[in-house]
Amino acid sequence: MNSVDGLLRAAPQTTPRARTALALGLGGGALMGGALGAYSGEPLMAVFAAIKVPLLLLLSAGLCLPSFYVLNAVLGLRADLAPALRALLAAQAALGVTLGALTPISVFASLSVHDPYAQTLVDGMLFAVATFAAQQMLARHYEPLVARDPRHLVALRGWLVVYVFTGIQLAWVLRPFRGTAGFPVEFLRPEAFEQNAYLVVLDHFARLLR
Repeated sequence: MNSVDGLLRAAPQTTPRARTALALGLGGGALMGGALGAYSGEPLMAVFAAIKVPLLLLLSAGLCLPSFYVLNAVLGLRADLAPALRALLAAQAALGVTLGALTPISVFASLSVHDPYAQTLVDGMLFAVATFAAQQMLARHYEPLVARDPRHLVALRGWLVVYVFTGIQLAWVLRPFRGTAGFPVEFLRPEAFEQNAYLVVLDHFARLLR
């Protein structure tokens, strides 16, 4: 509990060590994933989803790190790379912890919303709320860096754009998280890489408005 409190204070001096922060983030993500997968009534789906949400958090950050490194190098900020990476780790841990905290809301929504398209949008909104909270924490960790060198603000904004774009598409690739009636229980859908997440979200909104 002290580690969570230290993490949520969003101060470099209170942030737990990397291993603890990573465990907190992955644990919160697994809690949310297990709740999403359990909705299907298939225990294996709950296990798959409990693995895939933490995997989503890890891969989203991992895929963006090379471009983040290059951006920092181009801006002449390599000397501050270590504290910048610690800030990113704290933000990812906070994202997982926030998802864990939102799990009861996800369960309530699962019991209240029965339209699969609406459920997808609700899930997306919960992840968006958690992502917003994590990015606010990232901004607070970045305050000393930006105060020292305003170019860090450019690096931070670059990270946000790339991270959000990557995370949304990756979440679509890693589906299903809930499981869908008429579909077998599987870790990934065969057509995982064949669709664009943004077009699918627009289609879901269109279906709800019909």
